[in-house]
Amino acid sequence: MTQATYRHYPSFTRRYVRSVMKMLGLPKKPKVEAEIFREMVHDEQMVHSINGEILMLEWHHGREGRVVVPEPSLSEWLQTVQLSKVQGDAWSWPWEFSTLSFPAKQTFHGHQVDGALVAWVDSTELPSRYETFLKAHGNPHGVDMKGIGDPWLIVAIHNPLDDKPSLNPTMLRGAFKHSQITDFINREAIAYAGGRAQPLADEEGMILREVVRYVLSLGMYLSAYPEALSSGVPVWMKNKHPEGRKGIPFAQVGVDREDRELRVAMTAPHTVSPYWRQLRDERFYRGKWASHRRGSRYVLVSGYEVGAGKTVGVAPVDP
Repeated sequence: MTQATYRHYPSFTRRYVRSVMKMLGLPKKPKVEAEIFREMVHDEQMVHSINGEILMLEWHHGREGRVVVPEPSLSEWLQTVQLSKVQGDAWSWPWEFSTLSFPAKQTFHGHQVDGALVAWVDSTELPSRYETFLKAHGNPHGVDMKGIGDPWLIVAIHNPLDDKPSLNPTMLRGAFKHSQITDFINREAIAYAGGRAQPLADEEGMILREVVRYVLSLGMYLSAYPEALSSGVPVWMKNKHPEGRKGIPFAQVGVDREDRELRVAMTAPHTVSPYWRQLRDERFYRGKWASHRRGSRYVLVSGYEVGAGKTVGVAPVDP
């Protein structure tokens, strides 16, 4: 395989804590980092922001997530996939929490990105997780976060437009429900989240849009070629992920060079007005689905496929 260096996702928590230490002129010592972290968790403005959400996710998954390292030529090719040509239910993401590494030469809207955080979480569990996170660090205050009953795909990156990221790191983050993922696939639409989230500047929105597009196209590739996924540190990596020696597993996405053309899978009609239903009954989690968490499966109840001279109806799903 092609030799390449990679730009990894650096922990937002560590980068943020060390930026505070740098601004205050404090030494880089573990005890100092721990104290600054505790102060952050007691800062209501911090924990009720998008930064606080990312911090909480990293705290829960710091030693459980996956580092995904796509092969260089595949990584470049993924950016050329036409999302609106996806074939049926051809998108999935295999882990609840993971980070993506990008080849160092790869850019998104002309900017290099320090990897990406990708979380696929059940929003109904987020409030209780946040409570656990706050209580574990002595913060007695609750949060007004509400579960919406749907899985969320969360994609977050370090803002490549930061002039001095070591002093003032910020995140660009998008969160999508199933219906919003379909909407993005069809129209590449990102809606303003509202609430405490700040609207993205035009340039920031374009960068995040390309990263989300990459994540979805990689999900399509994993759905079409699950055998391309393998564990272990790729031999063609010159620099290992900084967390690699601490127990976070790697997942290498390789290329099936005999039959890797996804264009065949991308030429079918695209979904219009889809309605998804969550499958919670235990009969839907037997056999090959036994290892899946109840509530993690969804079925397309209504909707139709158009384009390519065809109209395709909804097929029934057997338990």
